[in-house]
Amino acid sequence: MKELFLLVLGLFLLIISSQWLIRSSVKLATLLRITPLFIGMVIVAFGTSTPEAGVGIVAAFKGEKAIALGNIVGSNIANIGLILGLTSLLRPLGVKKSIFKRELPIMLICTFLLYIMSLDLLISRLDGLIFLGLFLVFFLISYKGGKKDYDFKELQDFSFQGFLKNTTSLLVVGSVCMMSLVGVAVGANLMVKGGVGLAKIFGVSSWIIAITVFAVGTSLPELAASLAASFKKMPSISVGNIIGSNIFNILFILGTVALIRPIKIEQSYLRFEYLFLIFITILLIVFMKTKYRISRWEGFLLFLLYIFFVLLITGR
Repeated sequence: MKELFLLVLGLFLLIISSQWLIRSSVKLATLLRITPLFIGMVIVAFGTSTPEAGVGIVAAFKGEKAIALGNIVGSNIANIGLILGLTSLLRPLGVKKSIFKRELPIMLICTFLLYIMSLDLLISRLDGLIFLGLFLVFFLISYKGGKKDYDFKELQDFSFQGFLKNTTSLLVVGSVCMMSLVGVAVGANLMVKGGVGLAKIFGVSSWIIAITVFAVGTSLPELAASLAASFKKMPSISVGNIIGSNIFNILFILGTVALIRPIKIEQSYLRFEYLFLIFITILLIVFMKTKYRISRWEGFLLFLLYIFFVLLITGR
């Protein structure tokens, strides 16, 4: 079956590319003397969110606004419930205290702002401009904080392989990073294409496809990157990748999509999907605040909540 072949091929490319993305990103951190948290928060998050950007922008041009919005909302829920849930279930994740001063409040504000701007059932071009302006502010704040809080301790146990071990060329490392991002995007898009093909066989609506199949498919780069970083004992990249990706999805991707074409919203989205996103975001912050780590049982609860969400959505 063609759709199944695309899923398997995409998954293989995704895993390989994500591994190289982590290696080159961490090497970039050592060369630029930038904290791993910033690398995960911005560079890796930007790369792993490329599929969401591609799906959202293409859907906007084609007038499929339900897919563009559903993909973003669904991906943010999947990032927390599915990805951080699974990652911390396999290995508890430590959380730096500095993340509570900058990045977590920004993610929470973005989530509430999305809800507030959707109350009139329209995300306008002006809303899109506001999102993009806030993304620029987020980038500058994260970069400044990343340079200030730089610490090599978390990088000491990371072992580079192949030519990355001895190279000091920003051009070489940057090129590997960019090629890895392309591989991640291509792999994720192949998986989404195969998944959507399979989903359409069952006659599922575009919103359901977007918030489940598209969301999980485009969130697989975050899953692969977070798991790889966790196994390499780089919790800052695992956590930063998800927080940065959620911020990036709302501010940059949704901002860009709204500029291309304003997004109309169904009232029912505000009553369940949006509220669930706010709930699971707040719950994540509460878990992180507890001893500044996400334990296995907390990860298990996040994962169960995501399964519960998918069952409710598909059962409607």
